[in-house]
Amino acid sequence: MDKDKELELFRFIRDAGKKARRGYSDFFNWPIDREFEEWGIVDTLKRSLEKSEAGFFDQIITRGRGNDPPDCEAILFNGQKLGVEVTELVDPEAIMAYKNGDVDQWAEWSHEKLINSIKKRLEAKDISKNIKGGPYDIYMVIIHTDEPILNFDYTFPILSEYIFKYYSIIDRAFLLMSYDNKYNLCPYIELNISNYNY
Repeated sequence: MDKDKELELFRFIRDAGKKARRGYSDFFNWPIDREFEEWGIVDTLKRSLEKSEAGFFDQIITRGRGNDPPDCEAILFNGQKLGVEVTELVDPEAIMAYKNGDVDQWAEWSHEKLINSIKKRLEAKDISKNIKGGPYDIYMVIIHTDEPILNFDYTFPILSEYIFKYYSIIDRAFLLMSYDNKYNLCPYIELNISNYNY
């Protein structure tokens, strides 16, 4: 690519980013392409798992608009097929406050609010009639967040003890947080989902 085209592409990406970024909790918010954003989030979890020597999937592909859910597919290390749905955990009121000029306001996240918000995200993704493609041997949900308060040190003590109910299609779920210098990766927590339907 010649220098002029490279500069033009850089300006396009920069300007699109300025227009679409919301300014609050947008580490994972890539304004150029929603499909690429979802693929990037799945890849970020994969890389963090690998750094922790806990990787279990590879070969991520995006399914594309109209072919979702799930947003992406991957292959488990044992050759089985993984369906991956991506969703965000963010406080919409904090986004609105930021856009209205209150750049110092962060959302409050009590233990109860965190648990209930994750439950809502999981329940919204646990609708088997909407699933396309497959069949999937494992169906996984990644809940990503860049909420300033929701770092690993705050969320781990809460989520490591909590057991989420059984879901009809979700086998595994992760909370993925934005990059943390302390851990040199994007920290994640695998949510404890019950294997039993009571």
